[in-house]
Parts: sequence; structure tokens; C-alpha cells
Amino acid sequence: MTQMIRTNPDPKAPNAPSFLTYSLITSLTYLIHIILLILYVPYLLLLHVFTAPPFESWTLALRLSTRMTKMRTSLIAWWIPPKEYDDWTIFPPGEEYVKSMEKGEVDIEVVKLAPVPDEMRIGLGRVEGVIGEERPGFWIDPRGSSASKRREEAEEIGLLSGEMSVGERVILHIHGGSYIRGHPLWTTFPLDIAKLTGSRCLTVSYRKTLSSSAAFPAPLLDVFSAYIYLTRTISIPSTQIIILAESAGAHLAILLSQYLRDLSLPQPGCFALSSPWCDFTLSSPSYRTNAAYDQLCPLRLRRAVKSATRWYHPSWLEREEGLAYFSPARVRDPEVHWRYLKEQGVKVYMQYGGRELFRDEIVTLGEGMRNAGVDVVVREHVDGLHTGGLSVPDAKKAFQKDVLEMLR
Repeated sequence: MTQMIRTNPDPKAPNAPSFLTYSLITSLTYLIHIILLILYVPYLLLLHVFTAPPFESWTLALRLSTRMTKMRTSLIAWWIPPKEYDDWTIFPPGEEYVKSMEKGEVDIEVVKLAPVPDEMRIGLGRVEGVIGEERPGFWIDPRGSSASKRREEAEEIGLLSGEMSVGERVILHIHGGSYIRGHPLWTTFPLDIAKLTGSRCLTVSYRKTLSSSAAFPAPLLDVFSAYIYLTRTISIPSTQIIILAESAGAHLAILLSQYLRDLSLPQPGCFALSSPWCDFTLSSPSYRTNAAYDQLCPLRLRRAVKSATRWYHPSWLEREEGLAYFSPARVRDPEVHWRYLKEQGVKVYMQYGGRELFRDEIVTLGEGMRNAGVDVVVREHVDGLHTGGLSVPDAKKAFQKDVLEMLR
């Protein structure tokens, strides 16, 4: 264990500055960004006029937005941000959720998720400098769904609020944000899938790895507490759980699956993942070949990794066990490693953008699972970018269609 976990966290790991300091940094970098745009935008316009688009489907608007976003992110990439939102509130950033509630489309309820019991903290989950915390979860309940009606009938005859009705599927959503940003309701991804499937969705507000007390294993413990809440507190069979996640949230979903295996606990029935981050080494070829297209910034990702893994020895992170957890695309014997998913009949769906940095690691992960006999579907959004399935119309339509197909 001492070879895995440090006595003290990595002193070189970045910590989030104060909100005031970060505001000053971002104000300065945005000023620089605006000055650079005076030259950069005309260059991009001329480039678009006199050269063919890099890909047939790419419009001028997409070409401009990806390049400008990449420039802005690169300017502030060295600093990880302070916490943006109150963990327990719907608004901000959940404006669309408030609107949906006002229209009578969904109900939103905040629940308290108890810390993981001490006896369930094993291996990489047992870091003395990181304690368990009560965390918020947000229930998204589509009104008018058959599951919603069955729950109302169940409560009328005395069942506990939140207890599942027979045959109900429930979504557990884990949001992205490189482990340093984000909120469960900052995109409409879980709302869209909940409404699409008519299923309740619990989306968990896990701790961001901005300090030693909130670095790994804190995010893992927080999403595990949500899984315990579903399977033990309100007695939902694990096979009825769909884990929905994007980017770093999808990385956390895969890590949770392996932690459940280590504890000999049952797996969820399905994983539906958009652009899963599955290699903390950041060394797949697509980091080079797609660098000119994707808006993700490798420097910021490297800083995020260093912050997230500060309690673990670098040598352990590079060995088989560490790679399996934090870089699952790089497991050395995938046919053996992912066999537990096949044995429990778990279905896995992954969508990725053909021009995103994570492309090659996602393809490798999918091939490894397929070779292990896992029921896995890996879908490319041709010439698409990171997490297109959340908002890009054709990628979103394909993601939703594939999810419905998986749930048949």
C-alpha cells in the first residue's frame, strides 16, 4: 500500500488560486485574447476563403469557434480554476432545468448522499488525507412518464418516497469537466436522456480535485456513494441502473466499475459514455494528429491529471494496476481485464468525435473490451469533436438513437 499511496501529496501539484486571483488572471488573459483575435480572426477568414475546409462537414463558424476556444483555453491552461458553483444549488448553472420545471416537464429534487462506509474504502480508495463527505445528488424526474405514474401510485399505498417501482430503469449521471470544473446541471445532457427514456436520473455533484483534501479518491468515493444510495438506500437492482457520463465523468464511470469489481459488488446494467477520457498518459497518436482541430488543451489536461493524482506515487500510476484505474485504454491484457463485464452481462456504448484528442484511446479501449467478449458498441461521429453527443445535432441524434437501441 505504501508503494501506491504517498504519505504526503505531491508538493508540485497545482492548487486552485483564490477567486480574486483567478479573476485577475482571467481578466488579463482575456485582454490578451482579444488583442490576439484582432490579428487571428482575419487570418482564419482568409485561410477559409483561399483554402478548402479541413473536412467537408466543417463550416466557417465551426472552424472559428474551435480555434478561438483553443486559444483562450491555452492562455489560462497553467492555472486550475477555483470552484465555480455552489454544489447544492440548481441555479446557477441549471437555467434550463428551471425552465423545464416551470413548463411542468420535470421535477428536480436535491438529496443527500451519505459518505462511503469505512469498510468499503479499499486500495486506492483509502487515502488518509481524503475523508468521506456528504454530497448532493439531483433527482431529475420526467413528469408524465409511466415510471413517474407508478411511483405516485406506490407512494399512495405507503412505499417510501424515491423507492423504485417494479421494472423501472434509473440513470446515474456523472458529469465531465477534467475533474477541475463542472456541475451536475451545467449541461442538459442528463435532462435530455431522462426525458428521452422516461427514466429518473440521479446526477451526482462530486468533489473537484482542486486541493489535497478533494483530490483522488474523493471523486470516486462521491460517485460510489451515489451508487450505494441507489442500490442499498432505495433498493434499485444494479442491472436496472444505466450509467450515463461524458469526458472525465466517463473516466470516473469506468474507474467506478473497476472499484465495484474489487469489492465484489454487482455492476450496473449499462454504460452510455460520450467521449470518455481513458488515458491519463495523454500519449495516444490522436493528441498529435488532431491537435489542430480539437478545442481541448493538452497543457490544461496535464495540469488536471497532476492535481487529481497527487496522492499516488508516479511509479504506481505507470504500473499495471495504476494504468488500469487511471488509463484503462492502456491495460496490458484487456482480454482478461474486462472479462468481468462480460461475465455480468454489462452493455457498454461509447461515442467519440473523429477529430478529438481522445479518439485513439477510445478506439483502443473499445477494441480491448470487444476482444474480452463484452457487449460493446463504439460509434464515431465522423469529423466530430469532443462530446458532440451532448449538443451537436447529428451526433446527439445518433447518441440518443443508440441509447434507445441498447435499452431494448
